[in-house]
Parts: sequence; C-alpha cells; structure tokens
Amino acid sequence: MSLNALASATPNEAFSKDTKINLVVIDDSFDTEEKIVSALRNEGYAARSSRVEDEEDLIEAVNKKIPDLILYSTGMELISLKETCECIRNNFADDFIPVIAVEKGKQEAAATVEAMRDGAVDLSSYDSMEHLLMVINRELNALRSWRKMNRLEAAMNESERRCASLLDSSRDAIAYVHEGMHVYSNASYLELFGFEHSDDLEGMPILDMIASNNRDAFKAFLRDYMQKDASTEIHNTHLQKPDGTAFDGQMEFSPASIEGEPCIQVVIRKDNINSEALEEKLRELSQRDQLTGLYNRQHCLDALEAAISECATSDSTAGLIEIRLDNFRDIKNRVGVVDIDKLFVEVAKQLKQVKHKGDTLSFMNPSYTIIAYQQDKDTLQKYAAEIQSAIMNLDITIADEKINTTCSIGMTLIDRNSPETNEILHRVDKVSDEAEAAGTNQIKIYVPQKGELTRQEVDSMFREQLTEALKDDRFLLYYQPIISLHGDTDERYEVFIRMIDEDTGDMVMPQDFLPAAERIGMSIAIDRWVLYRVIQDLITRAQEGKQTRFFIKLSAASIKDETLAEWIGYQIKDKGLPENALVFEIKESVAVTNLKKTKDLAIQLKKLKCGCVLDDFGSGSNPFQLLEHIDVDYIRLDKAFIEDLADNPQHQEIIRKLAEQAADIGKFTIAQFVKDANSLSLLWGMGVNFIQGYFLQAPQPEMNYDFTDIGG
Repeated sequence: MSLNALASATPNEAFSKDTKINLVVIDDSFDTEEKIVSALRNEGYAARSSRVEDEEDLIEAVNKKIPDLILYSTGMELISLKETCECIRNNFADDFIPVIAVEKGKQEAAATVEAMRDGAVDLSSYDSMEHLLMVINRELNALRSWRKMNRLEAAMNESERRCASLLDSSRDAIAYVHEGMHVYSNASYLELFGFEHSDDLEGMPILDMIASNNRDAFKAFLRDYMQKDASTEIHNTHLQKPDGTAFDGQMEFSPASIEGEPCIQVVIRKDNINSEALEEKLRELSQRDQLTGLYNRQHCLDALEAAISECATSDSTAGLIEIRLDNFRDIKNRVGVVDIDKLFVEVAKQLKQVKHKGDTLSFMNPSYTIIAYQQDKDTLQKYAAEIQSAIMNLDITIADEKINTTCSIGMTLIDRNSPETNEILHRVDKVSDEAEAAGTNQIKIYVPQKGELTRQEVDSMFREQLTEALKDDRFLLYYQPIISLHGDTDERYEVFIRMIDEDTGDMVMPQDFLPAAERIGMSIAIDRWVLYRVIQDLITRAQEGKQTRFFIKLSAASIKDETLAEWIGYQIKDKGLPENALVFEIKESVAVTNLKKTKDLAIQLKKLKCGCVLDDFGSGSNPFQLLEHIDVDYIRLDKAFIEDLADNPQHQEIIRKLAEQAADIGKFTIAQFVKDANSLSLLWGMGVNFIQGYFLQAPQPEMNYDFTDIGG
C-alpha cells in the first residue's frame, strides 16, 4: 500500500493481516493503557500491553518480551521522552523498537519536531485516535519490514556460507571468473589443473586453461556469451594443464556473483559423472547444518509444512518439539564463542541417539527441534522425558571445563485442526518461553487458551458441541421485552438463544457460538430449533389467553434458504397461529449483501402475515434507500447511537431524523440497549416508538414483564 493510499484508508483497511501486537505503554494511568488497547482491539488487533512508569520498569518489561512498539505519554515525571529513547538505544541496540510519543491533549506541530529530535518516530495524540492508529500501523509495517530484512539478510548469509561449503566440497571443478580472470577456484578445480593453492590461480586468465589450438574458438564463445542476458550455456573444448597435458572437457558457464560483484561461474566436467546422484548429494548437503550434520532451519520448515498438510487431510497426528539448553549462556561464557560449537556437536550426537526413527531432527542455533510423527499428548510427554534424560547424561569436557547441562522443552500437537506453519512456530516458541521461565529441566505442552484458538479450531470445536447440543436439546430461549413509549400495551418479546455447556453446565452466550455456526453451516438448523420452540411458546401463551409477538433473529444462511418461507407457512397453517405473531429480524449489513434474497423473503413474510425488522439500522451511508427495496414493519436503531446518547448531541440529532423519516413512510422505530431513565426520556421526546434494554429488563427465561407499566 502506497503512502497516499495508506493516508486515505480507514484504519481497518490499512491494517496488516498480522494482527498480533505487543505494546509497552509509558504512562502513570491505567486508563490510558486500557483506552489504547481497547481502540486497537476494536480495529482488529490482538493487542497485549505492559504499563511502566520509570526506566527500571521499562528495562524489566522489555527484557521479558521485546515489544513491537513503545507508546510514551508526554509529561511523565519519572522518565522523559529523551531518556526513554536513550534507554532503548543503550540497552537494546540490537532490536528495532519504535517509540511513539503521544499527547494527552491537543497536538502541536512544534512539539512533533521536538519529540522526533528526542528520538521518537512520531508524535500523535489520544484525542486523535484515528491518526494514532495509522501511525501505529505505519510503524508496525516498518518494523515487520525491518524484521523481514534481517531474516532475509541472515538467510542470504547462511546461503552464501552453505554455497561456499558446497563449492569447496563439490566433485565438479568450479571456478569464478571476472573479466576473464580467475577470482575463485575450488579444490576439484585446483586438482584438475595441477595447482596446490587457490592463490596460484587468482588473476590468471581462464584462456590459459584452454589448449592453444582451441583458444580462438573459446575467445569467440566467451565474447558472444558475455553479450547475452543471464543464461547457462555449455562449451565443449580441449583443456590443458600448465605442463602441457591436454584433455577433453565440458565447460558450463552461468552468471554468478562473488562478494557482491557480478562474475561468471565455470563448471568443468572431465568425465560423465552420474548427474542425478550428484544432484541428490548436493540437495542433501543444502538441507544440512554444516556444523552438527543435522537438518537446517529451512528443511525443518519444509518438513513442518508437509506434516501440517498431511495431518489436515488424514487422521495422522504429529508434534513439534523445541529443545533449549537450560544454562546455555553460562556455558558459552565459560568456554567461549569458538568452543561452544563443540557443545552443539555433542548435543546433536546425543539427540540423534534418542530421536525416534523417521522423525525430523534439526538444529536451529542455539535450540534443536524434532518433528515427531504419530504422536499424541501422552506419547509426546514420554518422548520429552527421554530427551531430557539423554541431555542430563551428556558428560563432556570443553576447554578444560567439565560440562553438565539440562534442557527445557516446549511442544505443540499437530492434527487436522491445527493452524498454518507460522502459528505452530509461534505456539511452540511461546510454550518454550514458559518452560524456560518455570525453571530448569521443564516440559510444557501448548494448550490453547480462550481467545487463542484459530478459527479452524473454534469451528471444529463448535461443530461437535452444536451437534450434540441439538441432539440433546441443550439450548434455552431467553426473552427481553420490547416496550412501547406511546401507550401500546401489546406483549412483544425479542428471543435470544443460549447453549448449556455439557461439561461445566455453564451458559454459553450466542456471540460465542453463533459466528462459528454460521461458518460451519449449522445456523439454519439452530434457527429452525428456535422457531420451533417459539411456536410452542405461542401456542402456550394463546392457551393462557395472552397475545404475544415474538421477534426472532434470522442468520444470513436462513435468509438464503429457499425452504424457510414455505416451512413457516406450513407451521402457521398447521398450528393455527395468529397473524403478526412472528416478527423476523434481519441485520442491515446482511440485507445489503443479500439484497435480492432479503427482498424476496420480506415479500413472502408479508404474504404470511408475519412482521419484519431491519436490525442495526442507520450504520450504512444511505439506510433509507434500502427501505425502497425491502418492505419491513420496524427498524431497530444501531446500538452505537444509543450507548452514549445522553452525552452525545450528534447522536440525538441522528436518532431524531431517523425517527421522523421512519414515521413519514409508516415504519416503527425500536431503540435497543437503553440503559437509563435519561435515555428513555430523550428517546420518547425524539418520537421513537419502542425501546428495550437492561434498564427495563435483561433477557431472562421467563416472560413476566408487565406491559401496562413502563417502569416494569
């Protein structure tokens, strides 16, 4: 996204797909921290924060977990903005941690310059939350780019190191040539031409390697090759050694670079080597860590992706195990940076012995990982115990230091419901941190907490729960009265669904399970269950001499269900239900995205003498235009207009206009989430027809509201 596009985008549009954010908020008030975290979560971020007030707390917080951003509230007494930036720069120089200064009042242009001189990346204000969110998003994108650049740079360095190792160990004779001169040659190349040291060839023309009677043809080939775009070409010729010995050879030319300078890679094959076997050997070498001989990070990631894919499409299970040496830093300080490699090698040998056959063991410097196949929670625990025992039995001496160590292990299961690779890596990293923090020789297995489940896992969990709840009749209906502000004493109740958790007996609220039900295709079945129970209630109320209207929510799937109207019509006729007793609610957002289906359903409901409500009305840019297409009886105002009604004259004016326009076209208005008498009085004066909310009565399993008394 360009800077111009970002500037014009809404916060939601501008935000990256990676929504996790870890903040340190420097402020002397909990309110500020809660305000920014709430704003971030409303915009789709999974925000976590730590609040600090001085330099000591700041260092402690950053040491625990390197944050993505630091928000500094200006005017702090115990630490200034300049001191904050210097603290981060002096103590965490290897990490890129942006500091955003935030005013609690109006933002001044001169203050922005001063804040940036002190080391902040920008200055914003809590009074301009949209600007602050866009600054945060910009800095997060910059941070992610910096991290990606570091990863790519590390990968490039690793690739160059691996390539150098491969070149040195290759059976093929390989040289790099710049402007016709040798700049590098591997051992096979030196051996082929009878040289002992690479220095003997540096600066020597490659033409000297060609037999004299073939040099003109070679010069013509090389001149022609250098004028072409990057390509790989073969040249068969006669080669010769310094002593004049000639031999036939095949030269393969391809573009390359060495130390950032463009050059030509020359590969000489003297005889017909089994190329497939050679390629397999090279592939194997490229997957290995040159120090330990274990698989490297890239191969581990490839194997992990393959394991996740396999588990997603079969009944296979696996586990990702991360092994961290407990006192690694202490050992490193004792033996030194060079000799620590000996520890890595010895630990690798020990892990090779304990690794189960077929599992993938990798070195991720300084930790080790094992992708363990066909595992469950119990077998993973046993596996981890075997690993710990093997590490505890490791007894080596390095630089005259006798080394004993233990390890902490973090693990996560992989099955058909597991998330993608990055989330699996995040989980095992998180639980490994917890294992380390718990002390030495610890084992922790990742158990997703509420709010940490992926959508796929949530859906899988609720598919089973909802199926069982429907089968065992573990749903309940709750009812909330809808009350007239203008003397209409008819009974009206909105219907809400609850689910009983089979294990705990606790009440599960609709916002927790209905989104999953919509995604997994179970919302139609739940809507039908609700309708069936409401019809039973209608029959019971009629037998008691009560005329009640029930307001029933419809999911998007039910609106698109072409059998719904026919089923409702059959029930009305079969049960002899009274007219206008069933009123169906459709969200404005759903109606907009399913306009034709909603229009057709509203027409069919009208024919069946059922009512219709357009719910959360007024959030769109031109809501009354929607009413030109959809014939409804009621509009229920968006709750955003009601929540701060008494203190928001703008919302009062919006509601007044909506109520007036609705009355002009013969629609009733309903205000939801009414929470106090002041709001009730205002709504009455604005001409709103009906109200509902906790101030009058919360949803409850009984229908006992006295509609003749507005006080209830």
